[in-house]
Amino acid sequence: MKTLKHQITQLDGQIFRNTQYRRHYQNRLAQIDGDTEATARRCQNRIDRLTDQIEADQHQVERLQARMIDLIEGLGDRRIQEILTRRYVGNESFETIAAAMHYDLRWVYRLHQQGLRLINPLEAA
Repeated sequence: MKTLKHQITQLDGQIFRNTQYRRHYQNRLAQIDGDTEATARRCQNRIDRLTDQIEADQHQVERLQARMIDLIEGLGDRRIQEILTRRYVGNESFETIAAAMHYDLRWVYRLHQQGLRLINPLEAA
């Protein structure tokens, strides 16, 4: 579960960086005079490659998130499902989860650990 979340976080960072690079090249392309066609073509090619990479990364994030949700929904305990969903899908802190569910923080930690132990064998499959 943590591995999936880590991969999603890395991909989100990569998407952000590539989006910034693409914006830079789009701005640069807008500033290029008509007499530098080769430079304009290089910029447009770079924009196209970045756009393709962003789309591929977004599809990968969606696939990983779907896998994470499937793993969580495969658990029998609804309390653990809610904690893991809030933590890994909703990005909520343990403190926020405990307050929302009216649980002691330590109990949330314990249920979270139980969930991770249950998911680890499933994640490897």
